[in-house]
Formats: sequence, C-alpha cells, structure tokens
Amino acid sequence: MNRINGDSFWSGILAAYSEIALKSDRVRVKFVSKLKSNIIEAFKSRGLHTRVRHRWSRILIDCNNDIDLSCRIASRIFGLKYIAPYRYVDLEELESFMKTYSPRLLKGVESFAIRVRRTGTHSFTSKDLERRVGSIVKASSNLRVDLDNPDRTIYIEVHDNECYIYTNRIEAPGGLPLGTSSRVVSLVSGGIDSPVATWLIMKRGCPVTMLFAHSPVGGDESDLKRFLAVARILREWHIGEEIRAYSYIHSKALKEICKVADSYTCVLCRRMMYRVACRVAEIEGAKAIVTGENLAQVASQTLDNLYVVDEASNLPVLRPLIGLEKEDSVNIARMIGTYEASITAVSSGCRSIKGCWARPRKPTTRAILDRVREMESMIDVDKLVDEAISSLKDLSNLL
Repeated sequence: MNRINGDSFWSGILAAYSEIALKSDRVRVKFVSKLKSNIIEAFKSRGLHTRVRHRWSRILIDCNNDIDLSCRIASRIFGLKYIAPYRYVDLEELESFMKTYSPRLLKGVESFAIRVRRTGTHSFTSKDLERRVGSIVKASSNLRVDLDNPDRTIYIEVHDNECYIYTNRIEAPGGLPLGTSSRVVSLVSGGIDSPVATWLIMKRGCPVTMLFAHSPVGGDESDLKRFLAVARILREWHIGEEIRAYSYIHSKALKEICKVADSYTCVLCRRMMYRVACRVAEIEGAKAIVTGENLAQVASQTLDNLYVVDEASNLPVLRPLIGLEKEDSVNIARMIGTYEASITAVSSGCRSIKGCWARPRKPTTRAILDRVREMESMIDVDKLVDEAISSLKDLSNLL
C-alpha cells in the first residue's frame, strides 16, 4: 500500500459492496445492518474500536488504528467487494487539495488517471470533473496521463458535496454477510477440497459447524491435527457468527462397512457420514449439509454414486465445488490460506499415507441403490449412527 504522511493522512476505510445492492429495499437494509455488525465485531475481536457508517452504497469505517492492519481485518469480511483507505474533503476544497497533495498521491509513478464516480445533483458530469482534476494534477505533478494503463489511478467518489479520494482498491471476498443465511454442517476432512467448499458456503452467508469423521490410523492423530489447523484458518474468515467444530469416531462404522461392501465401501462410507451429519444438524439447528465433492473428480463421485449417496440424507446436500476443476480449488485454497495446511502429510505410525486406508482397489462408479440397501441390511446402521453420535466431541474451544 502506498503510504502518504503515515496513517494520519487517511480519514478511514471506504468499503464497497455489490450483490447486496441488488436486493429489495427491505432485504438490503437487513443485510447492510448485518454487514456493519460484522465489521464492528471483526475489529472488536482484535481489541480495536471502530465506528461504522452507511453512506449511499458505501460503508465508511472510521478507525484510529494502523491502516494496514485495519485493511487486513476488513478484507476478510464477507459481503464487501473491495476496501480502500480514503481521504475526505469537501467538494469546494477538492481542487486545492489536489494541487497540494497530488504529488504525494502519485509519488514513485510516471503516469496516472482520474476516475470519478458521482451521485447527487451537480452542474458538472463525472467526465467534466475528471478532465478538470486531471489538468490540475498534471500541472502539479508533471506526470503523464494514461487512461488505458496508468501506473496509478486516483479515484474520487462524489456524493452531493462530499468527496472521498483513494488510490488503492484492496479486493475483499464479496458474497453475502455471514449470518444472513441459515447455519450448515460442513463435512471437513482437512484435505484441499472440503475447506474450500466450506469457505464458499460461508461466502453465501451461512454460518458453519464443521464435522470431522475421525478414523485413527496410527495413534498420532495427525489427521485430526491437520483438520484443526485448517479449521483455525477458516475461523479467521468466520467473522460475525460463532463457528463450531465437532469430531466423531468414524472408524468403527467403516470397519463394519468394509466387511460387506467391497467395491461399494466409499458409497456406504459417505452415506454413513451423511447420516451422522444430519443428526448433528438437528443438534445445531442447521438446514443443510455441505461437502467438498466434485462431479466425477474421483471414481466415487460420479453422478450415479452421488445420487445413491444423497438418498441417505434427509437434508439438502450442498456441493459448492460441483463444477470446478481441481486447479480452481487449489487456487482458492491458496488464496484463503488453507492450502499449506491441507497438503500436510498424514502419518500411520512412522510412514506417510495417501488417501483412505479403507478405499477399495476398484471402487464402483455406478452404484445401484437396491444393492446398497441390501448391503446396509447386513449391518446395524442405526446402531452405528447412534455410536458415532455418542462419540461426538466438541472441538470449538480448540479453534
């Protein structure tokens, strides 16, 4: 971020939202209120006080803190499209301000552009103001105007007689404010995909309860440690609502499934996870379950198999990654910070393992529901689900 006379130069942070503006008036008021609440909570959780105001289609964050820290905090809030440290001036003072400060705003660059966004009633157009300010800046700084590919852009947002000036837009996650949709239970393994799916559903406003199916393989609980590492990163994005996490012992049910399922092991395993997730959803008041499954990415995630697996759930199953390529998920994981934790090796004793120890050599790709039901009749499914729920462990205090 280009600094100008230190943090004291900036009046605060201007934050823009996009999707919220498309809502009806009643819904927009509700969503903006929640967004403001989440911003305040984000700063409060860091021990910082801030005042948040809604002005036309912008959120203004008044912060007397380190501007870089404030921007890092605000850039993780769902519902915001971008944020920018801004300087406020009255419209009548705009030209004199630009004469004085444009050389500092443009320090270290060779070309610039002026972009004006205007609301209210004025005797000039946005283009008029761009040309007028541009000529002042050019005369004051002796820099080249480049409207196509400037080294730096000075943005001026004019609302009636108010001017908000900034040069640096910092991308925020967008989406909807967390807490504007219902809670979900997300099946999180700790690998690359399920944390990304969880983050994407958070972006749609859903508070999350994470559920980890624990299948100890070597006694060192490295798979559980990986899950907790990922969950802690996701918690940093989960601003404005309580994030919760549970684990349960899945290995006992998986061992029983392996006795009867053979190539259907993955299908029956997922069905068992869904049943447990639905029971946890009852406890949590959640309205859906979320998975990191992606259509046909692996043999067990064909459409035939997903159809059979869905039958075990009495809640909607949301799959945010369903149409993404693996590279898309990896890029998102890197962006949100979970990638390095997700690729941590899980060990069995003193050796690393890849994938699930129960995975059959040739998993079925076209599961048949009647055959699945026949296999499940050979094990006590209800008892296994009850035992899984009895092993439920609340990990929320470890995040």
